[in-house]
Amino acid sequence: MIANAASVSADAASVPRVPSASQRAAIEAPAKPLLVLAGPGAGKTFCLIERVRFLVDKLGIDPARICVFTFTNKAAGEIAERLESELGARVERVKRGTIHAFCAELLREFGEQVGLQLGFGIADDDDQLAVLRHLKVPLKLRKSVLEAFARYRFCDEPLGRRDRKVYDEYRDIMARRNMADFDTLVLKAAELFRIASVGAELRGRWDTVLVDEFQDLNRIQYAVIRQLAIGHRHVFAVGDDGADPKIFRTFATDFQIDYESVIHLDDNWRCPPAVLDLARRLIAINEPIFKDRAPQAARHESSFPVSAFGFANDQAETNWIINDLRRDRAAHDGKLAWGDVALLYRRHKIGSELEAALLNAGIPCCLAKGRAMTDDKVVAYTLAALQVIANPGDEIQRERFYQTVLPSALFDSARARADESGRGIVQQLEHMARTLPHEDGDRKKIWRGHYSLQNLSALGKRHTSLAALVEDILSEKVGTYRTVLEEHQEELSDPAEHEEVVRLGERIERTVTDGRSVWVPRIGGVEIPAKRMLLEMGVRVVDLGGAPKSDAEPILPGHLPQLGLALGLFKTAQLVRTRTFANTFDDFTAIDIETTDKNVARAEIVEIAAVRVRHGRMVDEYRTFVKPRVPISAGALAQHRISESDVADSPYFEAVWPAFREFCGRDLLVAHNGYQFDFPILRRMSAKLSRGADFFTYDTLPLAYTLFRTSCKLPYLARHYGIPTGQSHRALDDTRALAQLVPALSATKVACARKTAMVHLLDQLGVALALSNHETLCGEAVKFLEFVPRYAFRRQSDCLDFYRSERDVCGDGSVPTVDRLIGLLGGQQLMARFRTERSADKRYPETMGRLRSLIDTCCEGQLPAQICAFLEKIVLSRYDKSVDTAKSRVNLVTLHSTKGLEFSRVYIVGVEDELFMPLPPSGSLSKLEVEEARRLLYVGMTRTIDRLVMTRVKSRAERSTGGYRFLEEMGITPKAPGG
Repeated sequence: MIANAASVSADAASVPRVPSASQRAAIEAPAKPLLVLAGPGAGKTFCLIERVRFLVDKLGIDPARICVFTFTNKAAGEIAERLESELGARVERVKRGTIHAFCAELLREFGEQVGLQLGFGIADDDDQLAVLRHLKVPLKLRKSVLEAFARYRFCDEPLGRRDRKVYDEYRDIMARRNMADFDTLVLKAAELFRIASVGAELRGRWDTVLVDEFQDLNRIQYAVIRQLAIGHRHVFAVGDDGADPKIFRTFATDFQIDYESVIHLDDNWRCPPAVLDLARRLIAINEPIFKDRAPQAARHESSFPVSAFGFANDQAETNWIINDLRRDRAAHDGKLAWGDVALLYRRHKIGSELEAALLNAGIPCCLAKGRAMTDDKVVAYTLAALQVIANPGDEIQRERFYQTVLPSALFDSARARADESGRGIVQQLEHMARTLPHEDGDRKKIWRGHYSLQNLSALGKRHTSLAALVEDILSEKVGTYRTVLEEHQEELSDPAEHEEVVRLGERIERTVTDGRSVWVPRIGGVEIPAKRMLLEMGVRVVDLGGAPKSDAEPILPGHLPQLGLALGLFKTAQLVRTRTFANTFDDFTAIDIETTDKNVARAEIVEIAAVRVRHGRMVDEYRTFVKPRVPISAGALAQHRISESDVADSPYFEAVWPAFREFCGRDLLVAHNGYQFDFPILRRMSAKLSRGADFFTYDTLPLAYTLFRTSCKLPYLARHYGIPTGQSHRALDDTRALAQLVPALSATKVACARKTAMVHLLDQLGVALALSNHETLCGEAVKFLEFVPRYAFRRQSDCLDFYRSERDVCGDGSVPTVDRLIGLLGGQQLMARFRTERSADKRYPETMGRLRSLIDTCCEGQLPAQICAFLEKIVLSRYDKSVDTAKSRVNLVTLHSTKGLEFSRVYIVGVEDELFMPLPPSGSLSKLEVEEARRLLYVGMTRTIDRLVMTRVKSRAERSTGGYRFLEEMGITPKAPGG
């Protein structure tokens, strides 16, 4: 549910705190199987929450013995939030979450008993499609093949001979990769209950099971819940028999036996009668499941009629919607918030077009954000890197890493060539990197991706915590995308260099540890973004203005005299949040080789050297000449000056290798430009020798490219750090220089990480700087002021909403208004312009906040366990279809994502046959497909609290939209506006 403080009808539309008669009958029912059925707006979730409270308070059931299944993680969180006011800390003991997360948790504990190995991974849709690509399934058939697999698994629908062969191979690949897809999670969990000892243990953990959105379960999911409760049979299920009744169609017999007790909620507390009557008329055309179902009574009145308007084209439709939004809001004299309005539509493209039009018209809006974190490029990169670290031998994960870091056109081209040549994609990319012209831009991109891919195994071995590993991964992110702080990092100071920042950081960390609050005085509005920064540092309570509490830690402008409060507090947040990010390159072995020529495929080694480093200091070294079996080229001789006579009496490589390998031991081998030269030659020449491939490698060149825009050749870097180089292009001298360069580069990277951290707080910094006295700003603050204010204007930023909320609470008229703040940041026109931009750079800050909070929950155990837990949470989030909505902006939401939402004003855009019922290649739609489309419109209509508007155009994107069958079924004919 959306709770909008400014909703025109918030009181009238909300579910009453005192249950109705039918709700009370459900909430206080005896402990036996019970199904609560209701349409939209009847308070189903209210009943489930009150049922939990009743079980604890009235029946005395231990919260830890209660298990609640929800359709989304968001729903689980909302249920916990509502219960917290009633049950307090006890709510945390209630087991709650999605069915897939529950099954994954069971399999982490018992998976080996049903054929899963420890540390199994969870395959998302992209993983599944990648496996089908490896099995040569044509691109256009892959999704339909996966759908056939699901029907076979859950509905016993037989596979055709070709699909059966693919399915068997698919299962074999998944098993070899130790991966389980979402369907397998449920199937394997169901298997667990068939093992008597495991089933008995699991059934003994909970005394009651509650299920939200019961109608969305499939047959196997239902079987898991049935088996879980087979002893006590105390199941409380709530569902909507009109929304999407898969469960009732697919196994009605079992269902009716299990749930002989059914309670229908009689009242609809959301929709006005006109909306409910039309929606009921529409859905009644579908085949009913419960034929004796009594219609709901509408308990909320509204003076608005249901409207349906027709337009010639989508441009006219959009113009009218914009004008109507303005007219409606003006007519209600500020009582209607933008967040009380939703535009619903069938296809994402319509939402994107509406968003651009509304923003250009100055109407704040946002596309409702999905919960799946992997939709974000930064998270996708992190996920791809961690998958490679966790599964270093998995070719598909390596392929997905390349797909993440390379431009789509380049990756698609490589995929097409791989299909033609019979190579794998990874092999094809490596072939392209070696054969494309040296100046080719694609060649450089592939090599950068290759470097980073090879470095990942080394990164995984250098860290013991997930947080530090992720920071390291992102510090070396490849590709064209860089944050604004990374772009300016050479001009920014290191937070650790400022004594005032270090002192304040230590004070704040002590305050957090002690659990004390922080107090900030009124400073012309600067205190509001300062509060947000302090909360980001882990402070639980920040009080603004007034008299400070006796034990509160004060934060005053005088604590940061050089940088000023705004920039100083931002840098303190950077320092505090990167405290664990340390120089991890303390122990390694640096190596270098000189060769007969530059051709990696045929060159042989003439000199090899290694320097062992411990705690950042050189402690031992190895060097020897090597006799090659091919002549030394003139070019190589001119470079390293090692002649044929110099190596004539030296041992061959196979004789040198054991001593060299013994010297290196299990150390990480580090080279500069190693992946393009040193390491391939070493691996080729040692391939048939003992321990030939048994070493881990790291190339410092990608890191140098990340840190410097000047030349990254070894002599230039050494000169920058004041490192002596000796004789260039001699193995031992170059290795000594590299051994000193590695810790220096690593220290620079740590400093760079501090300087570029906390990008997601740039909007708050922009607000703080805009409200500061510009005449007293330090030089670096002035530099920040050039580029950070626009971050406050990002579509995804909530800093203006946060500022407005805090200002309203304080009631201090001296604090600048939001309009004044917008003016200081650049004005309304600038805000409108930035809110139409959609670059990845604008999404990155929100991502880092979500990513960090998730990492913080995965800090138990060794690093592999932390990675496994993180990957599981990320992948499971892709299955979560819930969305976030905004309270101060018009919400643009696809009809598929509206479950659980409600708005005062609902516009359903494009109620047209072409959008709701597009004809497939076969030329006809099945009865079930039409019913599903009808049900989708029904769900959208019943999101309405006060006013429902539906639109239809004759031509959309210059194509005919067909008829408007569903409007006709409700007896509605669209009319022209004003007609």
